[in-house]
Amino acid sequence: MAYSIIKYGSTGDDVRKLQEKLNEYGYGLDTDGIFGVKTQSAVRDYQKNNGLSVDGIVGANTWGKLNASSQNTNNNVQQNQNNTNTNSSSSFSESIELPERPEYVKSQAVIDAENKVKEWENGAPSAYESKYSQQIESILNDILNRERFEYNLNADPLYHQYRELYTENGKKAMMDTVADASALTGGYGNTYAISAGSEAYHEYLDNLNSVALDLRDRAYETYKDEGEKLFDDIAVLRSLDGDDYKKYLDELNRYYKDGDYLIESLANMTDAEFDAFLATVDAWESDRDFSFKEYMDSLDRQEFQKELEFKKAEAERKQANEDRDYALQLQKLYSSSSSSSKKDEADDDDEADGESVIYPKTYEQFYTMTGNSGILTEEEFLLKKSAKTKYKDYNNYLKEMYLKYKE
Repeated sequence: MAYSIIKYGSTGDDVRKLQEKLNEYGYGLDTDGIFGVKTQSAVRDYQKNNGLSVDGIVGANTWGKLNASSQNTNNNVQQNQNNTNTNSSSSFSESIELPERPEYVKSQAVIDAENKVKEWENGAPSAYESKYSQQIESILNDILNRERFEYNLNADPLYHQYRELYTENGKKAMMDTVADASALTGGYGNTYAISAGSEAYHEYLDNLNSVALDLRDRAYETYKDEGEKLFDDIAVLRSLDGDDYKKYLDELNRYYKDGDYLIESLANMTDAEFDAFLATVDAWESDRDFSFKEYMDSLDRQEFQKELEFKKAEAERKQANEDRDYALQLQKLYSSSSSSSKKDEADDDDEADGESVIYPKTYEQFYTMTGNSGILTEEEFLLKKSAKTKYKDYNNYLKEMYLKYKE
């Protein structure tokens, strides 16, 4: 597509196209089709940055450079938009510097308390072992397996001693009795003497039987004493074992009491420490939520500011376009008016050479067209009730004032 040579003061579609292309490089020009000071400054800057002759005139070389790099510029713009979107969508954690989320770490005091509990667990008393169990078992076995009482007279050594003694004494007594009886009869043995000696002998034997009964009773008493001693011995051993077991239970109770204290102390310490940790996490989360809210508010403010700036720029662009159109119409009107008669200019039909009269639409336009600043601004008009009643709206007011002051 061929473009004309354009420079300061030029107007039209080629100027508008130039402004659009320069805006692709971020110059931010109003695309109004008027080659003004800003457009000329942008052209000169572009020529300087791209090795062109810096004259502010857009000819074949400048148009060629603009068209050749337009595609690259579009690509760069797209890339910049992608980067902007990527940055805009960056995570909150990347945009806001926050401390790391707190993690629970055991204090040295808790670690020491845990070690004490482990030491306590490892120091548990072993199962009770009686040092009298073997003796008690042995005696109990003796009691349970003890033979019933039996007395064998012939197996009693003491009885043999008594029998020898009584037999010998019986024989002696018999001989003495026979001798005594023989002496009474003149020294001759007789039946009486023999009978008396035999009686003396058997008396000793009868006494031996009584001793045998005593020996049996004594043996039975010994048997009973031995049995009672076994029961006494086992009772003593069981008493001693009971004392030891009581001491063991006391030691076991102290052990578990110490354990309860250590475990309770550890639990209280851990609970307190973990509650403090949870409070720290709550504070961290509150700070995070607050920072996130501020971050989102900041984004909202940025978006609002962008929107506000965009609307402002749109309003300024629209106003500039209106001013441009108005200036063109005014220029055209003045051109037409210069060739018409003074009578036609004062005609109340508001027409000149068959064209409608252009009335000011803003206070600034009124001042430009008439050089008079003595009328009400739009804000003053809206506040003045009598003016609103008379003229209805500000456009009618400007029209009347223009007709009044235009000459």
